Parts: sequence; structure tokens; C-alpha cells
Amino acid sequence: EVIVVDDGSGDETPALLARLAEADHHLRPLRLARRSGQTAALAAGFRAARGRLIATLDADLQCAPAELPTLIVALEQGDLACGVRTHRNDPPSRRLASALANLGRRLLLAPRVRDLACPLRVFRAEALARVEEATPLFEGAHRWLPALFTLAGQRVVQRAVTHHPRTAGESKYTTRGRVGPIACELLRLLALTARRSPARRAVLGLALLALAALPLVYALGAWPLIEPDEGRNAEVAREMLALGQWSVPHYNGLPYLDKPVLLFWMIAGAFRALGVSELAARLPSVVGALATVLLTYDLVRVLAGRRRALLAAAVLATAPMVLAYARLVIFDMPLTALVTAALDCLVRARTEGNAWRWLPLAGLAMGFATLTKGPVGIAVPLLAWLAARGALPRPARRSGAGPILAGVAVAALVVVPWLAVVMRQQPDFLRYALLDETLLRLSSTARFHRGGHVYFYLETLAWAFGMWGVLLGALAPALVRRWRAGGPDAALVAFAVRAAGVLVVFFTCSASKRPHYILPALVPLALLAALGIAAEPERALGVVRAIGRWTALVGASALVVALAGFEGHGGNFDVLTPRMLAPAGAFLLAWGAAAARGRRPAAALVACALFAPGLGFVLLRPLGEWAETRSSRDLATYIEPGVPVICFGTFREALPFYLGRSVVLLSNSARALGSNYVLAERRQLGAGDHLVPEASLDMLLDHGSRPYVVASRWNAGRLARMTPRPLVAVHSDRRSILFRPRG
Repeated sequence: EVIVVDDGSGDETPALLARLAEADHHLRPLRLARRSGQTAALAAGFRAARGRLIATLDADLQCAPAELPTLIVALEQGDLACGVRTHRNDPPSRRLASALANLGRRLLLAPRVRDLACPLRVFRAEALARVEEATPLFEGAHRWLPALFTLAGQRVVQRAVTHHPRTAGESKYTTRGRVGPIACELLRLLALTARRSPARRAVLGLALLALAALPLVYALGAWPLIEPDEGRNAEVAREMLALGQWSVPHYNGLPYLDKPVLLFWMIAGAFRALGVSELAARLPSVVGALATVLLTYDLVRVLAGRRRALLAAAVLATAPMVLAYARLVIFDMPLTALVTAALDCLVRARTEGNAWRWLPLAGLAMGFATLTKGPVGIAVPLLAWLAARGALPRPARRSGAGPILAGVAVAALVVVPWLAVVMRQQPDFLRYALLDETLLRLSSTARFHRGGHVYFYLETLAWAFGMWGVLLGALAPALVRRWRAGGPDAALVAFAVRAAGVLVVFFTCSASKRPHYILPALVPLALLAALGIAAEPERALGVVRAIGRWTALVGASALVVALAGFEGHGGNFDVLTPRMLAPAGAFLLAWGAAAARGRRPAAALVACALFAPGLGFVLLRPLGEWAETRSSRDLATYIEPGVPVICFGTFREALPFYLGRSVVLLSNSARALGSNYVLAERRQLGAGDHLVPEASLDMLLDHGSRPYVVASRWNAGRLARMTPRPLVAVHSDRRSILFRPRG
């Protein structure tokens, strides 16, 4: 029999097939009521076929029916015999696209099949039934039949077939039109193979992790260390390694206990392994970000399954705030990883019932979080857990106090030994850590000068999630409906809202506010975004298309402003230059146009995932010029090796790092150092070689090597009045002027 499937054509095909069928009883025409695509047409033919063997053939006859006997003979050695098209008679662009697609599919799924998409195939009907038992034919499966047979354990053999020039009709496929569907189908098959094979699951997991790491590690060391935080934290770790002082960190030769020690250990370890550099200093933050993504996947997988876990991990991995702070030398990315680990363990203890395993592990994570940033490492996961746990089902039986006490003991075993060693050297540290660094930071803006208005974190969250945040806002009504409807999703929505909400309220009530404090709240918000997208994918597609149109308009406006030569002035607005606005505008215009034309929910999600990494990539070089103005890297190049450096009433936080040695801070208050611990313990620490009063200026300038003097622009005049020695300006930048006594 010859089965011809008419995929809802609107021409004379049905009448022509009817006439041919009257003349030849072997011909069986099938007509689909509406156009359904090639896979649906083939599946209809498969279901109608009555023979023991089934062959497929495209209507364009570029692969001739005369090749079928060769494949039938080859079928004696397998369950499917497929053609391998030689000397392709297609346009160069199509040949290239097909070759690349075949290469990717072979590498990942069927390495022995040379041409997966050749339409000329013969297979046994019972083998097809076994394939469909393992994997129902999804839309686009016609491109993957040999791979599906291979994955189902069926034997596939290949034979070369001639590929003829096309003589009639026009192809309905375009290279651009196939990219999106093939990518989605590939991801679907990879997920399928991962579920069936632990080895493939591990390989796929590593590949996805490498993909998530790419925007984090690309040109990681290109930017200089941005002051104040990056320069200070990297220098503390450098001095830790240089001095061999691993218990009490030092900064510019003075004890630095503003924060605990774990991040400095991690950076110093990276310095020892990779050398002292910006890249090594930032590596612990990258590791923290990747760990947070993995732990978010595990947390959501336990609560909502693998599909939504992958989506939540993708949302978090491509959120602008995560991408930005994963590339900076700060405490909050490793802290977020440890907080997420603690929350994951607490959730597992409740859902799996094995409290003796998971609560001590939660205590371990909270102990290390405390060594990263102090008591907040315990407060944040416990607040999120206590607020959200009521949304989850109660465990079958209560575990009692034993596992909780074990968790407390493990956390204490992590923190107390380091605390004891520090207090032997700095007896007032515990009072400072609990009163100044914790209580005053939460209750007073006078000490830390980091206040913010009550809606500070709502503004922060508006950009922290990027396009995912806009999507989450648009899908909020769907989430409310899910919550009201009850069921498993209602519990998950409640869990995510409570966990994120309590953290936002906690940091809002804190007197000290910084954008990166809110990073741990992004984990439950990623779960919320995954729930909303999974609930209404078509709604998500419509929202992204609308966002695309507005983004394209913003991009076009930015290009116009760049062409007009606009430059911002004052504060951080000086970053708005044509060199920054032009690439940003071009990217926004291109991204918006592509997003507005999306036709599938999967394409919309890919667009959202690519937004922040893509924008970061095009702005990496323009913003690098801005970063240079916020660092001491260039300033250090004007200072001769070994010559003493005096900072007069000001301090460039990264300067000791780039010089590879401490400098002298000439200050009566030590406030310029930026260390709250040194400021609080100034009297106990006393004077030293690296912190001297301003009255010592003339004595230091009498040094025979003519020391350099760094002064801020607004105290340069006071410097000139305090010394009779003439000083010559060697270099100046945005923050400072570098002087040297006249020789």
C-alpha cells in the first residue's frame, strides 16, 4: 500500500488523490482536517498502515523511491534502516544548517547515525510500537526518528542514498524557522535521556552548569577591583596569605574583624592556587552563585518536580542581580549559597522525614554562613523557614528535640573554635560583633550611613529579576488563582510568598540597607516565577511579546540619544556616554524585535534568559572604562616599587592590593580606612606603622626616598598648608591627586 497524507491543503490535492486512488487500489489517501505539521501527518500514516514494514518518503522526491529496496535489504540487520544523503542538492545555507544540526544531534544523542533527518527510512511496525511505548511521538519527532529508535534500544542501520535536485514545489522550511523548534526538541530529548541514564544525567547536568557559568566567568578578571568593597576584601585576603595570619584578618596592617573569616579564606585559597589577581579574588563569588543555582534546583525539585526546578534554576542563573554580584568580591553570594543550602536541608527534613540526616546538615550550612557574615547567616534561613514551613504538609511523625540539638551542636562546632582563637587575640571582638556589627547595623543609621527609604527593596526587586520580574508581575493573578484553588500548587505559592516576604520585611526593617542584602529572597521568588510560567505558558508568551515591543522602542530611543552625542554628568550618571548608549540601544532594539516575533512559550523563556547575559556582554567593555575610574589600578602604575606611600586624610581601598604592600594612613580618626572595627577599637589598637596622626606629616616627608602622598581633591589645599615642602602633582583621577616632594 502507498499512504499519502494530505496535511489540510487548500488546493486541488484531495481531488487529484481521489482520482489516482480510483485507478490504483494500492493508493490510500488520508486527509487531516486542519494543517497539523509533518509529525502529525506521519503519525496518522503510521496508525493507518497495515503492513509489517513501514517506509517514509517526502513528497518532493529528492530521495527517490527506487532507493527503498536497498533499505529493505539492509533492514535484515536492524529494526530501522535509514538513508544517508550524499552530495546534498540543497542551497549552501541549508546544507550548513543541516550539517550543524546533525553534528549537535549526533554528539548528544545518536553518535553512530550520520544523517538523522533523511526522510527515506524503512522500519518494522513492531519496532515503532516499542519506540512509541518509550517516547510518544511529540511535535517535531519526525526529525529525530533514528535517535528515538536508538534511545529505545532498537538497532539502526544506514545506507547511502542519492539526493536529487528539487524539481517541483517549494520547501515550507527555512533555516531561521527551524532553529527554535529544533532547540526545544533537543532539550526535550536530552531531558528524556537524562531520566533514563544516570551517566547521561550527569553529563547533561555538567553541560547546563557550564552554560550557567559562562556569563559569570567570561572576562572575569578584565575589570579592576572596584572600590571600596572589592579592593578592601581582596587586600584582606592578600595580607592573610602574605602574613600567614589565618585566624584574625588584617587590612593595611591592622586587625580587620568587620566580617568573619570564611570569604577571606576562600579568596586566599584562590590566590594560592591561581596567583594574586582580580580573577582569583572573584572566583569564590562565582562558586557561590553556581552553588546557589544548583541548590535552588534541588530545593524546587523536592517541592515541585524537575521541570519547574530547571525553570527556577534558569530564572535565578540569568537574573541581573545574580549575574552582577557573582562577578564582585563580596560576601553576599557565598552567604546566599549557604542560606539556600540550609533552607534546602530544612525542607528535606520536613518532606522526607529524615530529620537526623538533614537538620545537622542545616546546622552545618548555618555555621558556615555565620563564618561568612555573622549572625545573619543563622537569622535569614531560620526566618524564611519559620515563616514558610506552615505551608508544607506536616511530617508523618515528629522527630523530637534530638535532631534540632544536633543541628545546634554542629553549627557551634563550626563557629566556636574560630571565635575562641580570635578572642584570645582580640578580647573585645564578641562585644563588637554582637553590639556594633549586628545590633547597631539593624537599628541605627548613624553608625553605618547605609539607610534607605521604606520601599528601598521593592525598588531593588524591580531590577533584580530583569525580564523575569516583569513576567512574574504579569503572572501574579494566575498565581493568586492557583493559591485560591487549593491543591499542591497552592501550598507552593504560599511557601514561596511567605519565605520571600519575610526576608523583604526583615531587611526593610533593618536600618542598614544595601541592594545585595536581598539576594537570599531571590530563591523563593525564582520558585514563584517557575510556578507562574508553568501555570500559564501562553500568557507568558504574550507578556514577553509585549515587553519586546516596548524594549525595542527603548532601544531605538537610546540609539537616537547616542547619535545626538548625549553625555551624563554628576554622580553615576557620567556612565551615560555614547560609547555605552550605542551598544545598549542596539542590543535592546535587536532583543525587543526578536522577542516581539516569538511564537512559542519556549522561545519567550529563552528570550528572557538571554536578556541579562546578552546586555552584560555588550556593556562589558564600555562599563569597564567606568570601573577604571572607581579603582586604584591605574593610580598604582604611577608609583615606583618600594617607595613609601602616604594617604593623607583619605584612603584608596584597592591601592595596597595593586602595590602588593601596605601604605601609611595619615589620619586622626581612622575613619578614612572604612573599617568599623578599627573605628570602634581605635583606642585599644593604638598607633602603629600604618596608622599615624596627621601631625607626623613633615616627619614622614623627610624620608630620603621622597614618598608619594595621596590626597583627595577636596583636602589637597589643606595638605599644601600643612607642610612647607613643595609638592608636585604626579597624577590625578576622579577621586585623588598623587603628589611627590620636589626632588
